[in-house]
Amino acid sequence: MQKKHLRNIDIYETKVSIENSIVQYLFESTGERNVIKAVQYIGFETKNGQTIYNLGFGDYDFETKSISDSENTNNGDMRTVFNTVLNTVPKFFKDNPGYPIYVQGSDSSGSFEEECRRSCSKKCDDFCKNKNRRIRTYIYFINKNLKKLSTEYIFFGFDEDQKSFVPYLPKNKYIAVLVYKK
Repeated sequence: MQKKHLRNIDIYETKVSIENSIVQYLFESTGERNVIKAVQYIGFETKNGQTIYNLGFGDYDFETKSISDSENTNNGDMRTVFNTVLNTVPKFFKDNPGYPIYVQGSDSSGSFEEECRRSCSKKCDDFCKNKNRRIRTYIYFINKNLKKLSTEYIFFGFDEDQKSFVPYLPKNKYIAVLVYKK
């Protein structure tokens, strides 16, 4: 797998793997070391019977054919990796029309802050600086590119206070995002 240049953006070439309604895009992160990564879309059914695909991302484990989404590889190619993850979204929608994508960072779970405080060197006082860090990266990208993205996609943000998805508004704080292809 190689690095490609797409519309002035560096991305890694991906190989798709589909097994048991799990869609994975595998690629090799090349930096300080070579690490196989996977962008994984897993379908789940909501209370009202709608199928939604959760976007997961992380280091790929060949033995279990799963990803570890709690690792920080720090391979020196973060922008290329992030662009590669984003580049799988239109591919996924093309091959899976009609299904929305759910995005939430592994650091947004209710237990994350407690787990983080046990091993974190930052020793945060009032709030955990690592909590929701991953979803903030996606939200920053959406906010920065919302006008262009809105021509193809519809976004909803999960409002923690309302405990529901609401129409996406830039600069609001969300712990998850739901994306539909127009």
